[in-house]
This record gives sequence, structure tokens and C-alpha cells, in this order.
Amino acid sequence: MKENRINDVETWSKAKILGEETWDITLFEHTEKGRNDLIEPHMHDFYLLLFIEKGEGIHEIDFTKHVVKPYQIYFLRPQQVHYWQLSGNTKGYQLMFSKNTINLIHGLSQLPFFQLGVPQLINLFPENYFNLKSTIEELNNLLLKNQNIDHEISILQFFLLLKKIQKLYNKEYPLLEQENKDLKIQEFKNLLEKYFTEHHQVAFYAEKLNITPNYLNIRCKKKLGITASQVIQQRIVLEAERLLITTNLPIKEIAFSLSFFDIGYFYHYFKKWVNKTPKEFRLSYNIYNKE
Repeated sequence: MKENRINDVETWSKAKILGEETWDITLFEHTEKGRNDLIEPHMHDFYLLLFIEKGEGIHEIDFTKHVVKPYQIYFLRPQQVHYWQLSGNTKGYQLMFSKNTINLIHGLSQLPFFQLGVPQLINLFPENYFNLKSTIEELNNLLLKNQNIDHEISILQFFLLLKKIQKLYNKEYPLLEQENKDLKIQEFKNLLEKYFTEHHQVAFYAEKLNITPNYLNIRCKKKLGITASQVIQQRIVLEAERLLITTNLPIKEIAFSLSFFDIGYFYHYFKKWVNKTPKEFRLSYNIYNKE
């Protein structure tokens, strides 16, 4: 199967982007080390926050296109497919950090903007952006120092920045705050990410959560606005989209990799959500030749 994936989307490390190895937390001004023309779709093995202070363009994350404008923050998790094309006058910051960094301080609430199926950006008022900018600049100054105490303070400053952003994010998306307090919903999402390629039935996840399938559907409908079954279907279709666009695997092999052994049913399943067949989606979505 591997030989068919000649167009596999590449997973980038921080070292690939910056040309150097960096510590777990990396922060820089976009005008210094950032690129405006990251038009090759790729994934990261780290988390990324992109702060836009000035500029315009497009930023596409998992096949959803966003219009870039001043005073935005974009949030990317590892393994999300994305690319951007920004204007030459784009100004802001990029904050990159490893998967381990997020667990350096225990007992804090989960960061909502890195959960599955949530909005990937927030739009800020200028005063809120510049309040965050002062915190970013303080973090940047600490990261440049070498003493152990400065290293420890930088970790605290890093989490202070994330928590300030979380407060603004919760204000923009208040319903998500309630959703993130539901531990069963979060556990369901984590299980789904682990098993979605093999298990498509609500009953499988409900059993692991020690609740009934009907109750899981009701709980998801109340908290997420869609049933557990629809949550599962959306995740499967997203993976199918990623494979259709970022590889040249035959559609039959993509279906098999997602545990569809009836190709006709896979076509029906995909078209129900995307309003295109897998073949039509692949032909119409030429991600490697964007205008």
C-alpha cells in the first residue's frame, strides 16, 4: 500500500520550518522567521498558535477555508492538514510547542481550542489583542534567557498566555465551555480518536463509557447539537477527505482503511455528508494547485 502514496502529505517538525532544533516552546515574530506562502499542504507534529496583528489572506485547516484579517488567533493541533497564503505585510507571532508541553502543569482545565471539532480561530478586539501582545513579548524575553529560574518562569508565563486566550475563547464560544465541562463527552471524543477507523457504532463507545447508546446520543445532542452517531460519521468523513486529497490511494483502499468493505456503501456514506462522491471530491478539490 505504501508505494501508492506518492503524494502523501508531509508532517513537519519545528526544525524543518526553522532550520534549527529548538526547545519545547518556540516563539518568534512572523516577520522575522515566518513564511507567507506556506501553500504546500502539510501537517505538524506540534501545536501551533498563529497570531495575526496585520495582514490578510487565506488559511485553510482540514479543508475549511478561513479569511485572514487583523486581530485573529488560529489554533492548530498535531496532524491537522493546513496551508496558508498571506499578504506580504502580514505581522504577528507564531507560538509552537510540543505535545508534552501542554502537560507541564497539572490540575488546569483543558484548553478548549485544542479539542476535537471546535472553531479553529477567534477574532479579537484590538484592545484584547494588544493586551495579549504584552504577555507574548514578556514570554519572548524570558525564552531568550538561560538561567534555570528564567526557564521555570517562562513556563508559567506560557500558561498565563494560554489561560488569557482561553478566557477570550470561552467568551466568544460560551456553549463550548459547558461542553468541555462534560467529562463523558470529552472521554467519548478521546475514544473516538483512538478507534474511529475500526468502530463506527455508538454502542461500542457507549459500552466503554458504561452508559447506554441512547443516553450517549441524547447527551451529545444536548451538548454538541448533533447525535453521537453524527459525531462518529463526521470524524470518519474528515479522515476520508484527508486521504482523498493528500494521497493518491485508490478509493477502494481508502474505504478498506476506514473499515468499509462495501465500496458502494462507502460512496453513499461519503456523499451524504459532502454532497459529492469520493471521486468527485478528489477531482474537484485540487489542493496542490490553488489559485
